[in-house]
Amino acid sequence: MKKKITAFIDTVDIKPLLCVIFFENLLDAYFTLSWIDAGVATEANPLMAYLLSLGVSWFLAGKIGAIALACGILLYCSQIRSAKIVAFISCLIYLAIIIFHVWGAYDLGLPLF
Repeated sequence: MKKKITAFIDTVDIKPLLCVIFFENLLDAYFTLSWIDAGVATEANPLMAYLLSLGVSWFLAGKIGAIALACGILLYCSQIRSAKIVAFISCLIYLAIIIFHVWGAYDLGLPLF
């Protein structure tokens, strides 16, 4: 079983995963700003909260810049198995965050877009 899993991981192309992660990050930024604007949430990440206190542009630049740097590093290391695993896990974590945002928006009666 372990050999099948590692064989599968070795065949995974990391580029589509990184594109999904980048898109999920953009959705997270949008939903976070929407929730903050509605007054039902605050930014949980202290660095992003500080950037948000400087303005939305700083927040977006920091959020997009950080994920672009992380995706760039993972792309550079794309032939390493652990980079593929990190990309896959990150994709799943961001998916859970997006589901949380959508579910929460539904419960609170907030518009999604």
